[in-house]
Amino acid sequence: MGGGPHARKEETVRNYESVIIVRPGACAEAELTAVIDKYSAVITDHQGEIAGVDRWGLRKLAYPIKKESQGFYLLVRFAGLPDGIKEMERLLRIDDRILKFLTVRLDGDAEPFSLNEGPDSSDDDNDEEDDN
Repeated sequence: MGGGPHARKEETVRNYESVIIVRPGACAEAELTAVIDKYSAVITDHQGEIAGVDRWGLRKLAYPIKKESQGFYLLVRFAGLPDGIKEMERLLRIDDRILKFLTVRLDGDAEPFSLNEGPDSSDDDNDEEDDN
């Protein structure tokens, strides 16, 4: 047997989505762009690729978070390595502008996101469900 418990697996690029809730005081266009650029750079520095960023806007929170009742929601879709995700989440935890975040890994069988494909390219399959 080789490697033991500390042997590194071959890392593969996987698809992720992160929802990030930004403090309402940081919702100025320049501030939001700075937040997006900072975390996009972390992903790309770790051999990742940003597929898209959706600004969902200022929304009322279901319950107060860090004494805030509203937050600006961002959805970030990207492909990256696990080390890049760990670093991004570490930085999100210590950033005072961030109220909350959640990162999920998408289906492992999917091809990594590409800038050539829009993140909404799979929505064509869901048209039939709207008729119900």
